[in-house]
Amino acid sequence: MRLSEIRIDRGTVDGYRYVGIRLPRRMRTFASTILNGGLGETDSVLMVQVPLHYDHAAPVEHLRTMLRELRLPEDTACFMTAAELDKAFCAKGVEHNGSQAVALVSAGISNSIRAGEASREGSVPHRQVGTINIVAVTDRPLADCGLANAIMTITEAKAAALQDHQIPGTGTTSDAVLIACPLEGERCLWSGTGSDHGIALAMAVRSALGESIVNWKGANGNSVPFLRHLAIRGVTFDDMWAAVKEMDALDPAWDEARVRRMFEAKLEGLARDINVNALLTAALVLEDKGRYGQLYGLDEAKFQEDPVHLLADELLGIALAEYIGGSKCVFEYTRYDKRKPGILATLGPFMDDIVASLIGATMSVIYSELLEGEGRLS
Repeated sequence: MRLSEIRIDRGTVDGYRYVGIRLPRRMRTFASTILNGGLGETDSVLMVQVPLHYDHAAPVEHLRTMLRELRLPEDTACFMTAAELDKAFCAKGVEHNGSQAVALVSAGISNSIRAGEASREGSVPHRQVGTINIVAVTDRPLADCGLANAIMTITEAKAAALQDHQIPGTGTTSDAVLIACPLEGERCLWSGTGSDHGIALAMAVRSALGESIVNWKGANGNSVPFLRHLAIRGVTFDDMWAAVKEMDALDPAWDEARVRRMFEAKLEGLARDINVNALLTAALVLEDKGRYGQLYGLDEAKFQEDPVHLLADELLGIALAEYIGGSKCVFEYTRYDKRKPGILATLGPFMDDIVASLIGATMSVIYSELLEGEGRLS
């Protein structure tokens, strides 16, 4: 099947953006979708964009209502995602040694994680809902075990695409997938990366997901400011501001909304500074290395304990604070690092120091500006 044979519709239903995928014929499917998952048959797939904090009491029935409004078949396989479908949805068709495959994906990667890390401290940003949804279509009829094998191949291709684009994870905490194949014909028992159709599937998924990730990141591709990298790891403006408030250092006479606007504006300004980005990137890379026992002299378990002889994390924090505003910023960074308010208490050795420095130094600059404006520094 070629991409040109698939009809892709976009629109809004019940106030939600959607992408409708209509296959040219009914196909055998195996899916982990919220509605019409498992083994089945369909010629229709629906991806619906929901808000980050979507909390409908009956999401399955909500999807059924949308199907009725769109006049789609009851057996339509339905995905949900918080990714912006207008820019995150991508489709690719691939042919390899006579085997054709199509991948249609949407990528939201704000809660990316490496499989098996759910119990690690600070590793899963549950507050955010990012989802990688993958629809993959092969021209080869597949037996049940071949469908299961195809899911493995698609998942490996997903992990490869994330690695290609320096995303710290093998997926997100809410991914979903669907594999579709012809109903008729001799069914293949396997779909691994040693088969032509498996290779075609992997190539299509890796290519489509890669393009979706680039669209999600923005025009600069892999070169993105540290704020986006922090968001991927679950550190948001809300989290950082909550840490500020927990320090209880805001003068009651100040307009809190105004101070927060100053805080976010300062961070956005720092996000355009190459040296701030370099220091944040160094901390993020070292955090990932340490988490997997790849720092010389520290195994994985010891790293997680943040041993007293590990000083590089503090040195990076001091360097960032000094760069942002000198000794006064170092003092404020130290206060945050010792107390570890809010999100800081959940982060790893390098992450907690660099984020504490970023927050503390930024607030130190703001305090000075506010006090100076009030004539209280003279």
